Amino acid sequence: MAARQPHAFDSSHPAVPAVYLGGTVIIAMFAIQPVYVALSLAGGVACSLAFRGARETVRGLRWQLPVVALVSLVNPLFSASGSTELWRLGPTVVYLESLAFGACMGAMLVAVVLWLESTSRVLTQDRLLELGARALPTVTLMVSMTMQLVPQLARRGQTVRSAYAACTAAGGETGGRHAQVRLSDVLVSWAMEDSLERADSMRARGWGSLPTRTTYRSVEFRGRDALALALSVLLLLANALLASVACGQWHFYPALPRLVAWWGYVPYAALVLLPAALELVGRLRWR
Repeated sequence: MAARQPHAFDSSHPAVPAVYLGGTVIIAMFAIQPVYVALSLAGGVACSLAFRGARETVRGLRWQLPVVALVSLVNPLFSASGSTELWRLGPTVVYLESLAFGACMGAMLVAVVLWLESTSRVLTQDRLLELGARALPTVTLMVSMTMQLVPQLARRGQTVRSAYAACTAAGGETGGRHAQVRLSDVLVSWAMEDSLERADSMRARGWGSLPTRTTYRSVEFRGRDALALALSVLLLLANALLASVACGQWHFYPALPRLVAWWGYVPYAALVLLPAALELVGRLRWR
């Protein structure tokens, strides 16, 4: 397995990227306004390019961008509302307002997916354990094990499928309902056996023997982390307030209002583009 690419948040405490990226994802989910959605999508693409690379970003956009088109086209069929009629499909009337709302919802979904994928590269399994192992040991264990076991289950599925394809005595069939049931049976049995071994191993290492759990902290919470965390919270709160004002003045139905230039978009642009800018500055500095 290739070594993980270092990023701009490596030198900071895990609480800083957790608060910053988590707050950005929440604002991107609830700010359903064309300018905010466009900025969220642009920031998500920039962040994905910085933390995941161009190849993985383009590979993901191959199925993510058609989602925007699909939601845009399907929404007018289920929500025939608005005042600007574009065309008719039999008894169904397609309105511009419904089409715009579907485009915003699809772009918001893709933006959130991009931000979550980038967050998973920054908040790795060990950083999540370090962040919440003392306060929420059970939840942290569940999250970290899920992040580890889901890819493992996918790899095992490919291994079992390849073994069946190579074994002529087993029929060599890898498609169809019967083959899928047989594959699921093997994976479930394998996972249950592995879970018993993991439980015995954790019990042998003393998991749950004490009311509190000791943890090893590789990164100390320093003064600059406190400053970065405070600035992140202030920036997130300011953008949440500005987003509520912008979304309160915007409506899709019955008619789309006119978009005007507003200074309140600038702080949100800074919020979504800052991680990619920090990553770019860090790479230029190392070079």
